Amino acid sequence: MPFAKLWMVALFLLGCIACTPEIGDNCSSSVDCSVSGDRLCDRSVQGSGGYCTVAGCDEQTCPDSAVCVKFRSEPSRLSTTWCMASCGSNGDCRTDDGFRCVLDSELGEENFATVLEGSDRRFCAYLPAE
Repeated sequence: MPFAKLWMVALFLLGCIACTPEIGDNCSSSVDCSVSGDRLCDRSVQGSGGYCTVAGCDEQTCPDSAVCVKFRSEPSRLSTTWCMASCGSNGDCRTDDGFRCVLDSELGEENFATVLEGSDRRFCAYLPAE
C-alpha cells in the first residue's frame, strides 16, 4: 500500500510541473503565474487579460521561452525591462484578441521597446485592433 501512495504523489507532482504557467500566459493575479513569487501578473494593459512576466530582467535572465525587452529606452531613468513570450508568428502567441508576434520596431515611436537579446527576436505583445 505505501508504494501506491508514493506513486500517486509522484503523478500529482508531475501533473503540477506540466501545468506550470509560462511567460505570456493570462492571469488575474501573480499567484496565477507562480506560487513561489518569481513571476508576476502585469495587469497594466486594460483588456489584455493579464500577462505573466518577470520584471527587471537582463540579457540571458528570462526563461528559455521568453526574451528580455526594455520599454521606454529614452530617457533611461524611465525605462523598465520585462520578460516577454518569444514567438516566430502570431500563432505562437495567446489566442486572446489583441496579442500579436511583433518586432520591437513595430511598437510605435522609435526606441519605445528594445529587445536586449538580439534585434531579430520577436515577442508576443498586446496590440488591439484600431
